[in-house]
Amino acid sequence: MSRPWPEDLTLTRVWFNQTFSNVRAVLDLIRQGDADAEFCLICTHPDPGFPGFLAADEHALEPPRLSGADYVEFCLEFCRTHRIEALWPGKEATLLVEQRARFAAIGVQVLAVATPQVLGLLYDKARFALEASRFHIPTPATIAFRTADEFESAYERLRSIHEVLCLKPAKGVNGEGFRVIREEHAGLDGLVRDGLYSIRLGCLRQLLVQHPPEQTWLLMEYLAGDEYSLDAVGDGQRLIALTQRCKRAGGAYGQRIVARPELTQAVSELTGHFGLSGLFNVQFREGSHGPRLLEVNPRFSGGIGYTGPTGLNLPYLALRGLIRGFNAQDSRDAPRLAPEMRVLELTQYQHHGGAV
Repeated sequence: MSRPWPEDLTLTRVWFNQTFSNVRAVLDLIRQGDADAEFCLICTHPDPGFPGFLAADEHALEPPRLSGADYVEFCLEFCRTHRIEALWPGKEATLLVEQRARFAAIGVQVLAVATPQVLGLLYDKARFALEASRFHIPTPATIAFRTADEFESAYERLRSIHEVLCLKPAKGVNGEGFRVIREEHAGLDGLVRDGLYSIRLGCLRQLLVQHPPEQTWLLMEYLAGDEYSLDAVGDGQRLIALTQRCKRAGGAYGQRIVARPELTQAVSELTGHFGLSGLFNVQFREGSHGPRLLEVNPRFSGGIGYTGPTGLNLPYLALRGLIRGFNAQDSRDAPRLAPEMRVLELTQYQHHGGAV
């Protein structure tokens, strides 16, 4: 443990279990917004050098390589011994939400973005693409496949409509496995031009024949335009607050905070349709026919630190709303939007404007 907190029973003890290193930015932002010192933030991870420990009020090590039912039992015991009142789940989030009645029985609120059924849908990109294809902003043209024959059929169908295709696994995070499919053969020079995120069509076909995948993959139209990462807070029915980050194609330094009405409308639709509550992230990308919905991540995003300079403190707004309840001002008809600006990522941003 670091920086042990005094025995103050008025503080709500919130536990962030094992998750990504960007939780440090989340903890920093919550601390910025928590002017009345309502929350004690506890962070755990198996790695003793985990960056999130630096921003936590207390931290502890988790046992490594623990999963499934054994991990749930560990979490229950940790809550008991450390007087946890709220759990913001990272690792095994769906399983922990499924067991929320057991946590409630010992006085612990599991801060769930959605029901276990919805979480399962959102983490399965094949099912999500089918469900979201009829939304205000639809998903890209997508066909799931698992065999070489299924790939060939899907490729022939989509390639007749779209000039460039790409693929990614149906389940994964942070762009794992994403590749743009290149049809031309340019030798070693082609490797320089295409970068890390491409694969030759001939090589892909050979891999599918020799090593059929164990999981479902998605073949999709490739969207070559700007990417939009939207960090949002919902109350389970409506959108409360939103920051729209534009990541320019080509990897320009920094990000732009924008306010596109059609993206706000799309996230409002998703919030109501899936009953999203707390902090979540939605990804869009610009294509030849306008923006397309890529995915909904029921967790905080890797770029949540970019939202610090906007004055709209999404992590604190989400935590306070989930624990204390979203008030009438939070749940007004029009969501609060971050102002347009250009930002760099700041993990320890001090904002003095008073906005949350």
